[in-house]
Amino acid sequence: MKTRVASIAAVLIAAVTIAGCGSTSYDVNGSATNANSEGTKLVTRLLEDVKTKNKTDLENFLTPNWLLQRGTGVPLTKSEFINGLPDLGSYSISNVKAVQYEDSMSVSFVATTDLVVDGKQFPGTPAPYLSSFIKVGDSWYILSHANFNKPK
Repeated sequence: MKTRVASIAAVLIAAVTIAGCGSTSYDVNGSATNANSEGTKLVTRLLEDVKTKNKTDLENFLTPNWLLQRGTGVPLTKSEFINGLPDLGSYSISNVKAVQYEDSMSVSFVATTDLVVDGKQFPGTPAPYLSSFIKVGDSWYILSHANFNKPK
């Protein structure tokens, strides 16, 4: 009898554990509402670091496997980007949409910039951008960034 009770208890524990695997603690629709504020802070941090050429913070903020995809088709690694920072005179961001899933966040936004990359002026017209972030402990880090702006 004790063996049967133990077997039933083991089956119930396994069933509860398996049922728990299907439950979620996040919004399955990927609601952007709660993440927009945090996403805006994160992309603003990136743009401010570029504008002020804050290489120290960029070294900390960008993950070791970070990649940038420029609208010109040129991909850059973390070290390539930091060692050749563009000249960002001013910027404004709008249309931020951030979607968080557990410890990751994707942020799309539109930026209007006064930007010079490798001596080429980019138009000061609104252009779409996309960034991805990962949270490790209490800190957010940027994994990748894509710029869909093309030079004049």
